[in-house]
Amino acid sequence: MKTIRKLAFIIIGIFVLMLWSGIVRNAALGQNAAGPLTEPIRAFSEIPSNMKMAFNHFFRAPEYYLKTKDKDLKEINNLSYDLYGSYAYRSGNQFNIELKNFKTDEIINKWKLPVEFLSKYYEVGQNDRLYPTKLMANRDLIASCNEKPGLLRLDSTSKVKWFNKDFIFHHAMNLDHEGNIWIPGVKHEGGLIVPKVVSVDSKKTEYRDDLILNVDAETGKTIYSKSLTEIFIENDLDELMNKATHVTDPFHLNDIQPVVIDSSSYYNKGDLFLSFRHLSTILHYRPSTGKVVNVIDGPFTFQHDVDVLSDNTIAIFNNNSPAWDVHFNKNEFKPSNGTIQRKITHSNVLIYNFEKDSFKALYEDQFIENEIFTGAEGLYELLPNGDMFVEEQGSGILWVLNENGVVLKTVLKSDIEGYHYLSNWTTIYTDINF
Repeated sequence: MKTIRKLAFIIIGIFVLMLWSGIVRNAALGQNAAGPLTEPIRAFSEIPSNMKMAFNHFFRAPEYYLKTKDKDLKEINNLSYDLYGSYAYRSGNQFNIELKNFKTDEIINKWKLPVEFLSKYYEVGQNDRLYPTKLMANRDLIASCNEKPGLLRLDSTSKVKWFNKDFIFHHAMNLDHEGNIWIPGVKHEGGLIVPKVVSVDSKKTEYRDDLILNVDAETGKTIYSKSLTEIFIENDLDELMNKATHVTDPFHLNDIQPVVIDSSSYYNKGDLFLSFRHLSTILHYRPSTGKVVNVIDGPFTFQHDVDVLSDNTIAIFNNNSPAWDVHFNKNEFKPSNGTIQRKITHSNVLIYNFEKDSFKALYEDQFIENEIFTGAEGLYELLPNGDMFVEEQGSGILWVLNENGVVLKTVLKSDIEGYHYLSNWTTIYTDINF
């Protein structure tokens, strides 16, 4: 009898736990199944995560601080020309955005965006970031609340001129030949991503369907949006989606580069180059016709930051990193004797020539010698004199390289000794007279 009673209590306990977890999940998703008890339940369920956040806040530096390694304490600055950069970093309860001359270390302008302003639109986490930033005329600045609902424009005094919360915006932001913004995004409801569903053999999995978005830089209004799933299906590229390293995030669009040059045998003004991290692929897309003109893959993995260099070349930041997060069945191996090791030593920048259908690494020796590598994110900018700016995102180190070696090596110094700020997609300018 006692055994039956214990079994009954166990079953009841499991049922109560299942019921509680269902109610908590419902509340976390912003639904209201528990009526007036929803908010207290949500608050109670967040106690463990809030305790962890409090511990991290008081006993560990937030993730937007990076510990400066001994080898990076000594900076290099051999710049013979002015080089400006806009970047954002978190400082307590506000985001600071600076325009800096890296040659002189002078801060040309500074914008401040209180966390309190963004909190009106979504819950701001301790490690949420603001990036990228784009300098506009009259010292206005456009910034993205990365992976949150918000794209905004500030004037030179930090006053918000417009705020677009139509989508969750993310990754790179580029201006087209009409001065409007192309940026990746995703649909949301109340800050939660609205997914699509893939079904295979009656098994359904929700996945993130990124969008390509065009936003009016003057008004902040969304001009154009297009689903990547639609683009792939309309262009018979379904099989490419099936090759994604992440089922729930098959595309991971990280850059939309519009073509602004007047004429080319390979692309038209207004075309887009789309960079997909989880496909290790670049698509050449023509919005005017809805057609994919070209699918580009090659000796690069998890790449970012595709740019149009000329009428027959583009360049790509090749992270050159392996797929870490692919799920597979666990295999049993014999102990390794360690005689052979794969080692990823560096990222690089590859130039693709359409005419020759070939890739060539630029300043490869400098990447190897300085072990410049970032497994995720990362960007570059080719300067008019041939030098190349590189943001090594993982370590937060900013570089300028040329055929002779390192011209600049620096970090964004923070208010905590021994740490520097995480660099957040620095935008580079050689001229700020606009």
